[in-house]
Amino acid sequence: MTFLSCLTDDTDLVLDSSVIINLLATGHAPSILRALAVSIAVTGNVLREIERGAANGRPEFELLTAMVNEGVLRVEELEGRALETLFDLVSGTIAESLDDGEAATLAFAHGSGFCAAIDEKKATRVATERFGSLRLVTTIDILAHKSVRASLGEKVLANATFNALRVARMQAREHQFEWIADLIGSENVDACSSLRRLVKRRSTIRDL
Repeated sequence: MTFLSCLTDDTDLVLDSSVIINLLATGHAPSILRALAVSIAVTGNVLREIERGAANGRPEFELLTAMVNEGVLRVEELEGRALETLFDLVSGTIAESLDDGEAATLAFAHGSGFCAAIDEKKATRVATERFGSLRLVTTIDILAHKSVRASLGEKVLANATFNALRVARMQAREHQFEWIADLIGSENVDACSSLRRLVKRRSTIRDL
């Protein structure tokens, strides 16, 4: 099945923590991001959020720092109106507030005209309600981009996507399921918790 990534060729990106973790789990994060040939940023809030995970022995901070040092992406600190937006997004009720990394990603994207790469459904909902014109993409949109597919090749891309799903538990959306299943092979779907949930949901809908 053909799945069309909603990531366009001229879209600069700011990456949330979940997207960074997913991409690092692929084993090919630098190649994937370089293939996009756009400006890619991560907020200092997200960098520090991932750094805190290093205290528990997680490897992502070291890998992310290496990509920053190699110029694959750059770190941006929020200021001015973007900082005000961040404070607004982390305030309020549990149902409406976001964590620091998600809020910073959306605040920077909203203030800079970047596209926000973010996977969490709550953050996606809040962004849609608060910032109607803000462009959003998921990790899978990045992996399915034509430049990434051409750069990695289908075999490497399939293995990279499977790693992100299995190791990082990358989330998938309903409209992305068929493309992912075709890419990684239907025999590997059951090994991925997010895909098992989609299979169960799709089965329930068919039985209604």
